[in-house]
Amino acid sequence: MEKSLIEEELNEVWKSYLSLVDGIMAEGALSAKIKELMAVVLSIAGHCEPCIRIHLRRAIKLGATRKEIAESIAVTLLMMGGPIDVWTRSTIKEVMDQLRAI
Repeated sequence: MEKSLIEEELNEVWKSYLSLVDGIMAEGALSAKIKELMAVVLSIAGHCEPCIRIHLRRAIKLGATRKEIAESIAVTLLMMGGPIDVWTRSTIKEVMDQLRAI
């Protein structure tokens, strides 16, 4: 992956960011594997293909199974699909009701 402008021009900021990443993704109350699976899910939700590749590789290296990955992706489907329906219900009903009144 090529260097970002921040990495090139603000190297100390970049190093601080990487230190933050290391601290957050380290073993803690949540395992590093779970954190990487969470990062996969958020990468999918955020439409960041390079992020998906990075975090999926890391999760697999930390022992994530195909089943764990599939279930994590299923949560993304649930949360990115279901909320769209819930969020748009009232707006869609309102517009449809207005059109019926015409």
